Amino acid sequence: MRKSITAFLVASLLVFVLCISPAAIAAEKVRIGALFPFSGPLALLGQESFNGATIAADMINEKGGIWGKEIEWVKGDGVDPKKAMTECERLISVQGLKLIFGTYSSSRSYAASAVAERNKVIYWEQGAIADPITERGFKYLFRTCPRAGQFGILAVDFANEVVAPKLGMDPKKMKVAIMYEDSLYGTSVGSSAAKYAMKLGMKVVGTDSYSLKIVDLSPVVMRFKAREADVIIATSYLTDGLLFWRQAKEGDLNVKAFIGTGACHGMPDWAETFGDEANYIFNIDPAIGINPKALSPKTKAVLKEFQERFNKKFGHLPATHASLGFVGARVLFEEVLPRAGSLDPEAVREAALQVDIAKGGTIFGFGVKFAPPAHPAAGQNLLAHPALMQWQEQRMWVVYPVEFGLRDPLLPMPTWEERAKGITRFVK
Repeated sequence: MRKSITAFLVASLLVFVLCISPAAIAAEKVRIGALFPFSGPLALLGQESFNGATIAADMINEKGGIWGKEIEWVKGDGVDPKKAMTECERLISVQGLKLIFGTYSSSRSYAASAVAERNKVIYWEQGAIADPITERGFKYLFRTCPRAGQFGILAVDFANEVVAPKLGMDPKKMKVAIMYEDSLYGTSVGSSAAKYAMKLGMKVVGTDSYSLKIVDLSPVVMRFKAREADVIIATSYLTDGLLFWRQAKEGDLNVKAFIGTGACHGMPDWAETFGDEANYIFNIDPAIGINPKALSPKTKAVLKEFQERFNKKFGHLPATHASLGFVGARVLFEEVLPRAGSLDPEAVREAALQVDIAKGGTIFGFGVKFAPPAHPAAGQNLLAHPALMQWQEQRMWVVYPVEFGLRDPLLPMPTWEERAKGITRFVK
């Protein structure tokens, strides 16, 4: 009889534990949705962005977590904009999450953040740059990275203020060609560059858009060559960016400056694919490897720890997208959630709007201050800005603005024939 009662009690206890353990465990975690393209054509940078965020979580968890609880990621695969929406809905309605972190891709972020806003759930964007994302007056959306318009404008400013004077050219006679893949990301950057260049009176000789699925960019190469472009401003993902540069060599397209605006042209794959033929390309992104003088002493230490941890965990140093994930997550974990005291969206909103990180307070050199709800770019980090880098000796160096720079820009870009002969004729 006693054995039967004992067995009954053990069985009852087991059922009880099995029933309550998921909820109990969840209550002991700070559960945050991680919505990225983990599969499909954008998976490489989606995963890298998330990898950077995991380092921020590791650093916090090792110090006791947030409110004494460990951070736990709940992943959603935003393989395309439609799937990003359904995955966001799943994370909210099935997983019961109150905060979604993502997404790297602008088209996916734009779609999924609308789902979060409708459900009054925080959407924390760390890497998608399209301007329209923060132009909808959303209350629950926050973005730590710069906007696309800033990328296009910086590219034109550099051509106007540095390239033309350095080469002794009249900026208004300089021929500028603009190319971009036609998603929300590419269109936002490319259109901003074109409008700003025309506003400054520069000669825009082409604005060519194309699908990310394109398999032949030689017609664009030939058009730019026929129009004798001096400068190309390009917004590309990896596959199309690599394709264009191969076909630019095949078509003997030579320009004085080639300015990429994120994604492809700042990735390690660029130099790994082309070797020395990657050199002299410019790229605009939040800057990695900026002048240490632009960082606070605390930020220098954080950068060193991040790079060491990332290299140990993933086998390579973090590039821009991993660094964006780290910065976005670190601001959330260190500045916002401790102040909010919970994952309640209203508390998180109020805490985010109180953040005020001074210049030099992130590893990119910029500070953090979010635009209030009444602002035209509600939720945008108004202190975020990109920088311009150049591949030199198969390594990226910040060259502009001067306060962040470690090297001078090398201009003009050698022709393909000069590259083959090892000839350079840089103007100081």
